[in-house]
Amino acid sequence: MVEQVAEDIRETVGLARFPGWRDTLAGEREVKEALRKSLFKYRLHADDELFEKAYSDIRQYY
Repeated sequence: MVEQVAEDIRETVGLARFPGWRDTLAGEREVKEALRKSLFKYRLHADDELFEKAYSDIRQYY
């Protein structure tokens, strides 16, 4: 299941991000919304610690 969640996050966030997204509030908001939607699919959207860790990784590696 972890692999499926990670793949869904990569796919969804990949569609939401754009060059320079980290430098704009709109870009950050779009990526965060995409991440929440991915987590919601698995009913993990309420886990703030998971969200923050995932978002931190996305900011660093995407």
